[in-house]
Amino acid sequence: MDALIAQYTGADEDARLVRQYITRMEFDTTMHALAPYLKAGASVCELGAATGRYALTFAQMGCDVTAVELAPEQVAILQAKADSLGVSLKLFEGNACDVPMIPDTSQDLCVILGPLYHLQSPAERAQVIGEAKRILKPDGVVAIAYISRFFVAGLFAQKFPELICPEVLSQLLENGLVTDPRADSFFRVGYFSTPQEMEQLLTSNGFHVSSHLATDSIGRYIAEGVNQFTPAQYDAWLAHHLKTCTEPTLLGASNHGLVIATFAGNEGHNEHRFDKEK
Repeated sequence: MDALIAQYTGADEDARLVRQYITRMEFDTTMHALAPYLKAGASVCELGAATGRYALTFAQMGCDVTAVELAPEQVAILQAKADSLGVSLKLFEGNACDVPMIPDTSQDLCVILGPLYHLQSPAERAQVIGEAKRILKPDGVVAIAYISRFFVAGLFAQKFPELICPEVLSQLLENGLVTDPRADSFFRVGYFSTPQEMEQLLTSNGFHVSSHLATDSIGRYIAEGVNQFTPAQYDAWLAHHLKTCTEPTLLGASNHGLVIATFAGNEGHNEHRFDKEK
């Protein structure tokens, strides 16, 4: 846990999401997908809120926002930004796997856009989904983001060829982990999943998957071109992307994936798209 906090101490998550078109697309796609659930007055919880790029946007849209963040420095930055903007939200320092400060059946939407990048054990991943289930109202909605292990392998081939060896690739493919000391600390504290696994994580906990998006699609592979777009070109590319990002064949190739699901209780709706395709 200390290593994870250290990884995000000094990190500027807000700048990451806006400094390039390729990262702005991640934010714009996520907001587009969540828009139907972000009605004024809706109770929205973000677990792993970082410096508040999403949580503060939700609050500015009139939602009743609760934000939980693990890293103390990120909590302080988020609070300072909220004060500067005159935005009101409930902010807690805490672990997404255990949020007793949030009452049972109190939230319309639970957004988990970072913790599953780092919860390396199945028990931890089940805990965070269990907490989401506990705090959601009946028919509440959860949105979870993940990083694809297939994309990470391609990233290594492109930028970190020293990690292209049987040991690293086998561990990544089989376990979603990268422990090689030559890897950057982000990868060593990370967990990288498959699209199928993320759907199964939700359906096995009583959720019904309503949409699954390739948040970046192929954009990361053509980042040099995308980042050189004019504003009009970016708008055209984003519109194209939003029409195609639910294409199942793009999911594993995308850096980030986003799964949105409705709490369906413990019975029914426990099938998922990958089962249907068999």
